[in-house]
Amino acid sequence: MLLPLARMNSSAFSFLSDFVLVLLLFIQVPSSSSNDDLFTACSKKFECGGVFAGFPFWGNDRPRACGVPELELRCENNDIAKMNINQVAYRVFEINQDDGILTIAREDYMVGLCSPQFMNSTFNPKVFEYVEGYKNLTFIYGCKDAPPTIPGRIPFTCRINEGNDQGGYIQEGDTGPGECNRSVLVPVSKTDLPRPPIGIFPGWEELLRKGFEVRVKVDREACNECFTTSGACGIDYATNQTTCYCPNQSSGSKTCALPAAEKKSRNSALEIGLSSAGVVVGAFLGCWIMAFIQRRRRKAALEKTEELPVATPPSKGLATSTNISYNF
Repeated sequence: MLLPLARMNSSAFSFLSDFVLVLLLFIQVPSSSSNDDLFTACSKKFECGGVFAGFPFWGNDRPRACGVPELELRCENNDIAKMNINQVAYRVFEINQDDGILTIAREDYMVGLCSPQFMNSTFNPKVFEYVEGYKNLTFIYGCKDAPPTIPGRIPFTCRINEGNDQGGYIQEGDTGPGECNRSVLVPVSKTDLPRPPIGIFPGWEELLRKGFEVRVKVDREACNECFTTSGACGIDYATNQTTCYCPNQSSGSKTCALPAAEKKSRNSALEIGLSSAGVVVGAFLGCWIMAFIQRRRRKAALEKTEELPVATPPSKGLATSTNISYNF
C-alpha cells in the first residue's frame, strides 16, 4: 500500500514544481532592453577627425533615433567629417554643441572655383538659421560676356579645356544666372572677403574653402532636462519630438525621473501580480503539505497496527468429559 501512495505524492510534487516554474516565468516585468540599447547608443558621441557631436546629430555608432533626420554625419577615411544638406555635400570643420553652430564648407568648392555642383546652398528654416556676419554671394557661370564695367559684378574666367574659356562673375545677393547659364548661391564671411585685386582666383577659392557658419535650431531646453536626469536625448519618430532615453525604462519620456502617478501605477501593478502569484503558489504549496501530512499519518497508523499483539485462536481437539456429582 505504501508504494502506490509514494508514487502518487512523487508525481504530485513533480507536477507542482513544474507548474510553479512555469507560473514564475509568466510573471512579466516590463522589458527595457530595446530602450537600454538606445540609451547606450545615444550616450555615445560622433567622433571623426577632431569633430565631436551628440544630440541633435546622428551617424556612425549613433543610430537614427539619436538625432534629427536632416543632421546625419559621416566619417570619411576616419578623419573627415561630412554631411549632406538639401542634396549638397559639405565638409564639417567644427561643431560647437554649446551654441549649436556648425562650421561647414561646400565639398565641390574644396577643389576650386570652376567645378561646382550647380546647386544653391539653401537651408531648411525649421532646422537651420543663418549666423550674423555672413552674406550671400551668387557665383554665375557660362557667360559669353561678363562685362566688368557693371557695378557690383566681379568677373572671373574658368578654363574648361584647352582653348575654351568660360566667363563668369560674382554678384552680391541671390540674383540667379541672369543672361548666363548656371549659378550657385553661397554664404561667405563679410570680414574675410578678398581685398583688391578682387578678381584673382586664390582669394575667392580660399574664401570658399574656409566655409561659413550656420546654427542648428533644436529644443535645447527639453534635452537639458533629460541630461540633468542622466538620460540620453533622441527623437521619437512617431511624434517627431525630442525624447529622453533612460536605462531600465521600456520607452522614451521627458526625463528619466519617473512621474509619481506612473511610478505608483507600475508599483501597484507589480505588487498585484506578485500577490496573485503568491496566492497561487501558496495554495499549491499548502496542498502539497497536506498530502505530505496525510502520507505520514497513514504510515504511522500502519506501523502502529503492525506493533499490536496477535490473538491465538482456540484449539480444535476432542472435548474432554467432566464428572459432575449431584446431591439429592
